[in-house]
Amino acid sequence: MNSKALIIIAPVVALIAAAAGWLFLKPAPAAVDETAQPGLVHTLADPFVVNLADSGGVPRFVKVGVALRLARSSDDLVTPAGTGAPATVEGEAQVRDIVIAALQARTSTALGTARGRAALKREIVRRITRDTDIDVLDVYYTEFAVQ
Repeated sequence: MNSKALIIIAPVVALIAAAAGWLFLKPAPAAVDETAQPGLVHTLADPFVVNLADSGGVPRFVKVGVALRLARSSDDLVTPAGTGAPATVEGEAQVRDIVIAALQARTSTALGTARGRAALKREIVRRITRDTDIDVLDVYYTEFAVQ
């Protein structure tokens, strides 16, 4: 073989070998974590009206509507709305109890700030995810009034 052909063929063979190695030896794509993928937004049917933990002679309460952003892995826990009945999530009574307990532990002063409302959301997400089979990514307030 003459040297000119070798100069042309050698880099082409090296390039083909490098491309084949890249195609066949690259790592497999990472598995999708369904607990981190957003799924349905489920609105709890009735708003919460709860007494707050304020001290003093004047009782304070809060009225809050709540919707939950579920992880895709929890979508199958939602039963769609039927004729005249709202959609429900499996374990909704326990979810409502968690929200009520989190609200009752707050004061009107704490809930009057954006920081306090954000802390409440974080606690609700943490407790529902920890205490139930439901993976919640976020909490949305559909209504919020402190009296």
